[in-house]
Amino acid sequence: MIEIVKAEERHIQDICRLWLEFMKYSEDIDTIFALRDGVTTGFEKEYLRPAMQNKNGLVLVSLDGKKTVAYSYSQVQEQPSEAKLRKIGMIEHFFVTKDCRRRGIGEKMYNEIIKWFHSQDIKRVELQVIIKNEVAISFWRKHGYLDFQNTLYKQI
Repeated sequence: MIEIVKAEERHIQDICRLWLEFMKYSEDIDTIFALRDGVTTGFEKEYLRPAMQNKNGLVLVSLDGKKTVAYSYSQVQEQPSEAKLRKIGMIEHFFVTKDCRRRGIGEKMYNEIIKWFHSQDIKRVELQVIIKNEVAISFWRKHGYLDFQNTLYKQI
């Protein structure tokens, strides 16, 4: 049975493992995501732990029994003072391990994120997806997400 819970200290190593899988998956789509050796420690110290302590953030894990099979990080972001919409929800990370996709795990995790955003009075949610990541784009479009902005690049 799948259970979605708020991440705790005991989940950190599993989240780091999933993050590495996420980055490898992303690297296979675009080499810009290639990592240096030993970066897991930096991810944990500089990103994951602060995310877990962020009063405006939510780190979730999906458990299949005792095994962590997915994680996400969402947060409420303040908009510039001149913006009419003062805060938005951002889904920063959202990853389900390859062997567990297409089993409703992403759906359950997404529903928990949306419940949390509602509790924070969020009216708009944004996220970024690699344009060549057809699996992710399909998932997000199924949930009603639309194109908002493109990031253009050029190797020089």
